[in-house]
Amino acid sequence: ALDRRRCTRQVVCAVKDVEKKRKLISPQRRIERLFVEEFKKTFFSPNPWYESPEITFPGGSPQKIYNHWMTTRPTRDIDRICDGKDSCGCTWTQLDGRRGASFVSFNQEGQVVFVREVLEPQGFGNKFKDNTLKSLQQVTGVMNAIQGMFSALDRILVQEDEEEGPRPVNGLEAPRSGRAKDVVRYLWEEAQWDPVDPVEKIMSQFSEDAVYEDLTREDSAFVGWEAIKKYQEETKENTPSNMKFVLDEMTEGDKACTIIWHVEFNTRLSPRGVSYYEVNDEGKVCYVRAAYDISF
Repeated sequence: ALDRRRCTRQVVCAVKDVEKKRKLISPQRRIERLFVEEFKKTFFSPNPWYESPEITFPGGSPQKIYNHWMTTRPTRDIDRICDGKDSCGCTWTQLDGRRGASFVSFNQEGQVVFVREVLEPQGFGNKFKDNTLKSLQQVTGVMNAIQGMFSALDRILVQEDEEEGPRPVNGLEAPRSGRAKDVVRYLWEEAQWDPVDPVEKIMSQFSEDAVYEDLTREDSAFVGWEAIKKYQEETKENTPSNMKFVLDEMTEGDKACTIIWHVEFNTRLSPRGVSYYEVNDEGKVCYVRAAYDISF
């Protein structure tokens, strides 16, 4: 009888957990609440983490993050939002016209546990006229310039064999599906490390009418397949052989997904960024916004 009662209690608890999950609002609705509505401090988890190039609250202080969100953080209107399941991201525009992107993850209770937001630099004087890596190379020499600017974090990395360099993770010739999460994972873990022609592999996943926004550039929008191909070629040409662009985490979106990433260079883990991707009905990338700060 005791075992039956225990089993019954377990079933009841499991049912209640399922019902509670069903009552949770979607990640997209949670993002909307964060951006446009009043909410309580309990909307954040007991140990949340908020980071941006402007300010970071490294966990353990929901009150500080809540106060920042309600009193200091600028008003931002959502432009696009991805269809992630357990985490979600969006692009946005501030009231002053500056743009950016956010990545937000949640716990099982629907509370915010992590937020990264990156805002575009202010004014043309703080943006690059040419390709970002090429501009750094012209100013002070790529090795010293990038090492100095990308030194926000002081964590030591395990260096790869320089003779081998980065390689595709699974050796895939194409994404596993046309869903955003599979296409983006292919771009970051397979295509960019192709030993023969990484740009060709990357561009095979873009639509003819795609738009790619790099918010560090004065002319931030690259419109159309040819313009994006040129951008990718310049980036590849000016990337040092021992520099890696690494995917950290991504939302599980089918039509759109948001990722957080970092650069590894000379034992440094910086800069960090947020990128937002959308795919069309054919599973080709039709829109990208890359938001990052070279000092972050």
